Amino acid sequence: MKTIRRVPERILIVSLDNLGDLVFTSALTPALREAFPDAAIDIWCREYAEPVARFIPNVRGVVTADPLWAPQPHIPAAAARRLLQSIAAVRRARYDIALVTGAPWRTAAAVALTGIPVRIGAARPHNRHFLTHVIAPEDARKPVVREQARLLEPLGITSNTTRYELDLRQLDARAVAAANELPPRFVALHPFASKRNRCVPLAQWVRVAFNLHAHRVPVVWIGMPHELEELRRSFTHPVAFYVDRIGDGSLNATAAVLARASLFVGHDSGPLHVAAAFGVPSIGVFAPGQPDRTFPQGPGPWRLIHHPDASAIDASAMLYEIEAHGLFSTA
Repeated sequence: MKTIRRVPERILIVSLDNLGDLVFTSALTPALREAFPDAAIDIWCREYAEPVARFIPNVRGVVTADPLWAPQPHIPAAAARRLLQSIAAVRRARYDIALVTGAPWRTAAAVALTGIPVRIGAARPHNRHFLTHVIAPEDARKPVVREQARLLEPLGITSNTTRYELDLRQLDARAVAAANELPPRFVALHPFASKRNRCVPLAQWVRVAFNLHAHRVPVVWIGMPHELEELRRSFTHPVAFYVDRIGDGSLNATAAVLARASLFVGHDSGPLHVAAAFGVPSIGVFAPGQPDRTFPQGPGPWRLIHHPDASAIDASAMLYEIEAHGLFSTA
């Protein structure tokens, strides 16, 4: 594959996948900024993930759209008009290069419709028809950050970055003020995931909360409003905080809460990677997930719990990792 010699003025990173996938793209921008200090770097992401896109270092602007081919549960169905409007907006911006991360062929096709002349992505079924530069497929046994860095090779960039990171300075001031009303030390628990069969039973998480309460460590429950409502209605648990009732309950407020946590414990999902990208000590629960690929890759310390059967992970396993982290030694 020939190296692209033209110095780009406008670069678009395309991440129309989930929140965690968007966080991983933050590992690309430092190398791009170093190689092209005068280039504008923008992000094209899902609408709900826009606040987190603005925390990615070196990003100038954000374009949003929800792909019709990958609807999110409990999020209103994407409107075709909004997607077409975003394609038109990208076309008007006249980007020189698009880095298409984790792209199924439909995403690659949408990028091709924008007329961006250089479109770089990893090989996947059918997507080579819509990309100008196709690198070898991602290896699911290797960390996402390292595999994703290969997207920079056609630009002549060799990146040694092994972590993602979000910029705390971009946090919304009102969200930070709301998060600052929490106790100075707390644990963020995220017992939910996109698929219920990948979730450790809520009863086990409640046991963890009771144990933390006994050690006088407050808990903030992380989740979407309908998930937290299930927790509030269905389980007896110690007095705690709920992220949907902090500030305006937005993703901005959630990010501010995660950035302040003393420890995050949760399933392999967007909140895990947001917390890790802010440098928060994290314990990832993979049931089963792909721990070799999507373990926390932020600047802070992390630990893992992995089992192919979510029901085989119980409160004692999580508490063991919490104790190993050293939280109780400073209680």
